[in-house]
Amino acid sequence: MSQMVLTEPEPGIFVFDSIKVAGGGGAVELVDAFKETVEREYREAPGFLGARVHLSVAEDTIVTRMHWEREQDLKAYSAAVAARGNTFTECLAKAAITDRAAFAGTQVPGFTGPDADKEAGYSVVATRPVQDRETAMKIHDVLLRTGEWKHTIPGFVSATPYVSLDGTQFLNNPAWVDEDAFHVYMNHPSIPGGLADAKDHALAEPCVISCRYSQDIAS
Repeated sequence: MSQMVLTEPEPGIFVFDSIKVAGGGGAVELVDAFKETVEREYREAPGFLGARVHLSVAEDTIVTRMHWEREQDLKAYSAAVAARGNTFTECLAKAAITDRAAFAGTQVPGFTGPDADKEAGYSVVATRPVQDRETAMKIHDVLLRTGEWKHTIPGFVSATPYVSLDGTQFLNNPAWVDEDAFHVYMNHPSIPGGLADAKDHALAEPCVISCRYSQDIAS
């Protein structure tokens, strides 16, 4: 079995937007609108590096991830979209949104799993509120300490963590080859201890969104 490898953070700013809508399956239309908007409009935006879209298991939540070269690029294009709108914002205006949360931050080192060379079929977006960046990095340390045993679990692809620009949120986006691999992972005897250690540094329970579908949309 290959050894765990720490992953270097990708440079740039990452923006996650999680949007929950009423009714099972209601987020599927948003996925299509987001992909269309990225393909038609965002590709040409200065500083845009790429996007990813997740669809929750219940198909009632979409999580988008936008990657920008600089914070200035993000702010400039966000202002332009706010002024004129686009296909995705028009679709959002018609959706029955019940919850929405945003995260803007940078990547910090993560690690690979034993199946890092395989396509991910299941992922989790877990966001924890924290006091400050120093506290966020303590959760990051907890995560990195789990890397060795997590690398022994078949089906685990990777862990990709982020810290928000203001230091008040820690987001982790781990991935597995499929849902069965996720459940094997969650039943590992070391999981409760790791979750308890992370909880010690967080201000509240994490917001966790489990997703079966994701797609990268390159610039």
